[in-house]
Order: sequence, then C-alpha cells, then structure tokens
Amino acid sequence: MHLIISLLASLSVLAFGAKGDGTALDTKAIQAAVDAAYAQGGGVVELPAGTYLSGTIYLRDNIELHLCEGATIKGSPSIEDYCAADCYPQNWASGKDGDNTSGGHLIVGVGLRNVAITGPGAIDGNSEAFLLDSNGVLWPSKKAIPVRPSQMVWFADCSGIRIEGVELSNSPYWTCFILNCDWVWIRDCYVHTERRKFHTYNGDGFDIDRSQHVLISGCRIDTADDCITLRASCGKLLERPQDCAYVYVTGCGISSSCNAIRVGVGEGAIHDAYFSDIDISDSGTAFNYVAAYGKTSRGTDIHDIRTYDVRVEAKCFLKMHHMYSREAEFSDILFEGVSGSTEQKAIIRAWHEHPFRNIVMKDVELPLGYEAVNAEIAVDGGSFPEMQLSEEKRRQIEEDMAAFKHLLH
Repeated sequence: MHLIISLLASLSVLAFGAKGDGTALDTKAIQAAVDAAYAQGGGVVELPAGTYLSGTIYLRDNIELHLCEGATIKGSPSIEDYCAADCYPQNWASGKDGDNTSGGHLIVGVGLRNVAITGPGAIDGNSEAFLLDSNGVLWPSKKAIPVRPSQMVWFADCSGIRIEGVELSNSPYWTCFILNCDWVWIRDCYVHTERRKFHTYNGDGFDIDRSQHVLISGCRIDTADDCITLRASCGKLLERPQDCAYVYVTGCGISSSCNAIRVGVGEGAIHDAYFSDIDISDSGTAFNYVAAYGKTSRGTDIHDIRTYDVRVEAKCFLKMHHMYSREAEFSDILFEGVSGSTEQKAIIRAWHEHPFRNIVMKDVELPLGYEAVNAEIAVDGGSFPEMQLSEEKRRQIEEDMAAFKHLLH
C-alpha cells in the first residue's frame, strides 16, 4: 500500500492556497489538494511545517495525507465547520445519551480503499475550544457542554488503512474510530487526550469496532478515557456488520485515567484478539471486559482473547463482568506472563445462567489476586490467589447482582 501511493505524484497543500498560519481556515485548500490527487489516480498530499486550521476533511481512495515535521492540522473552534451527523448512514452522534456530540469529525474516510495518514506531524482536535467555557474552566459535566465534535478521526467500511508515525492529540471526544473496516495498520503513533490540566470526557484513544485484521504496534497512548477498545456495536447502522476479530496489539506503552484496554459493549461478537508486550502505567483499570454498558437485550460475546507479557501499574488489573447484558457468553480467555502492582483485587463476576468459562491465568504475578463469582478460573504458576468469599459475602454479591439484573427487564 505504501509503495503504491508513494509512486504517485506528491501535491503540497500550499499550491492550493493553504496558509498554515493557524488563523486562516484552510479546509477548502486541503480538500482541494486531496481531490486533485484523487483525480490523478491518487498520491501523497503533503502539509509542510505550519498550523492548518481546518474543519472536516474527506479522504479519498489511494491518498496518503502526510504531515511533515512541524505540521499540524488543528480542528476549527466552530462546530459549523464540521460535517453533520447525517453525512453518512454509518455515522452517529451520541448527544441524546448526554455526551453532547454533534456527529462531526475532523478527518473522515468512508468506503475507501488504500488510504493513509502519516507523520511525523500532528492532528490536534482543539479540545480546549469545546470542553472549556469562556473563562477557560472545564464544563462541570459532559451534559453541560453546549456541543462538541464526535470522533476526531473516523473511518467506516474501509479496507487498507495505514496510520503511521503521526501524533493524534487533544480530541474533544474519542480520538480515532475504526468502524467495520479491514486490514488496518496503526504504527508508531503518539496519542493523547488531556487528563491533567483538565479532564477530557470520553477522551478515548483507538476504538476498534466490528473491524478485522487490525494491527496496533509501537504506539504510545495516554488518555483520559479508554486507551484501546474492542467493540461490536453500531450493527444497525451497517449494511454488512462483521465480528470484531483478528486484532493484534503489541509493543505499546499505554496509560489511562479509566481503562487501559477495554473489550466489550455492543450486540455482536469479539474474538481472536491478541495483546502482547504491553506496558500499562498510571491507569485506573488495566483490562476491562464488559458485555454491555447500556440496557441492551443481548450484549457482546467475547471469546478467544490472548494476552502475553504485560507489565501493569494500575488500581485494578482486571474487571470482567456482564453489567447490563443478560445473555452474553465469555470463554477461552488467557492472561500469561503478567506482573506489576495493583491496589485492588481483580473482580470477575458473571450471571449464574451464563458463567464465564475457561478463564486461564498463567504465570500471573499479582499477589492481591482475584474474586470470582460464577466463573471457571484456572491459575497455573505465578502468584495470583483467589480471595475466598465467605458464604455471607457471596450471598450478598449474588443478591446485589440479582437486583441489578431485575432492572434489565
């Protein structure tokens, strides 16, 4: 893919009138360069050093958007400069759920083949323009935000995506959403949403939804919300929804105020995913396996997930739970070669009707151990003891779970 694009002509956005001064709105110039490259059969659209204020940019087939050293695409502070929620049938806005997102994106690719975003430059979502009020103070809740764009970089129904060597920063919502795509390479990126000067509500890193053959390698991710998620949602918006499967994450250093890695949500299936050589630091929960966050009728089945060689510094190593799902099945999940430090025991809780099966912990060195309810856990080597529950405590947990489940009906 890289060779094919690189053999085609390179076009500079400056030749199409882009200013790169951080003040002029360069959306039309950048889009004109993309469209011109597409008209000639594809090529590299190059942004030299500078700050390019922009609204929505639509990528095309066989296009590499290349940000040179010192180049930044910065999101416009005006919501009117972004695409509408109904721009594509696959799009959705979650404002109705209290997130107050518009459905607009900064970079869009839908139904494309052979497309790339490369660095070493940056894409900056300008989160301060949307998350802070006129006095520079964070809105007190996401419901209080008047409006903000949705996912900063959004690909749907694409095949052959390469995101490499680029910095993705300061998204006002999720950073990069990969929906129902195939053959995705994400390498050597630095991804961060603000979590220290202020909190980015829903400030995820990479959200991989119903996508297959995805590689994430060599990335550094520091986010206010989930760093990497595997999802099986949005099925009703897609003509041919697929499972989320064959996802490989390796050689990454990640840190999150919430979940470093989250697997789950939706009403489909997530399977055949592999995590290896991961450093998780300064995080709330290292791994969160959850069937459904909302009151859905089904939830997501999760099986055949393998995790190897992970270093953990987090409040909690693992939470594995049905939550709002009534029927989802979890099985064949392995953690091998995990070490580090946590402040809390891991919690693994399933409904009695659908217990978690074949959960294996091999050479896990986390002495605080775990608490399990309705789950088959096999511990092989290491130090990861089961914290035995008293009959009274187990009964109370099951009563609490039953009361929660009653809310689902």
